[in-house]
Amino acid sequence: MARKKIPENYEKMRQGIITAAIELMVKGSITDFSLTDVAEKVGLSKAALYWYFPNKNALIDQVVQNIYDTYIGYIEKISSSDLSSYEKLRLIVLGEEDTLQAALMCVFPIKFYLDSYSESHAVKTLVKNGYERYNSLITALLEEGLHSGEFHSDLPAGELSKFITGAIDGLAFQNLLVSSEKPVVSRAIIFSVLDQLLKPPSTRKEEPND
Repeated sequence: MARKKIPENYEKMRQGIITAAIELMVKGSITDFSLTDVAEKVGLSKAALYWYFPNKNALIDQVVQNIYDTYIGYIEKISSSDLSSYEKLRLIVLGEEDTLQAALMCVFPIKFYLDSYSESHAVKTLVKNGYERYNSLITALLEEGLHSGEFHSDLPAGELSKFITGAIDGLAFQNLLVSSEKPVVSRAIIFSVLDQLLKPPSTRKEEPND
């Protein structure tokens, strides 16, 4: 039996499908996400999409892996840069407008789907490992800033890191669940709170007395 010919630009199209899936999950309804929607977005028939992914779960698995590689890589790159601790934290919290995964961390855990996976499933393991890595990178960044005097906090860096990652995740999910007609809440709110929370006392503005 003759083997089927692999489509031209296979890897490029496969990545395009993953990106389209992420955009649909973020900008639309995750519960209504379907292979039909993805196929339409990339200009393929649903049958042709099966060349790249045999089913919906296989695509979701790759979405999680892709976001893990992109987002954790993004944070690692910033963490190892020569920027100040303040600038590193700002970039991690706010993301970059041209980096979908960095700007929309909420997709990374794919929490809407996790209940269907067993504890030993690769996706669930990846998510757990990813959050551990995410928190450890933020913790190290905070410790760096506290040591240099850029930051001040009475909370341990590890606890503050959990607050930051939880705030980003919670706000991102809130934005996912609201109607598309409503304005998205900016992650700048989180950073403005952190900016005040982490400022050394000597740099904080004193409130005028009445």
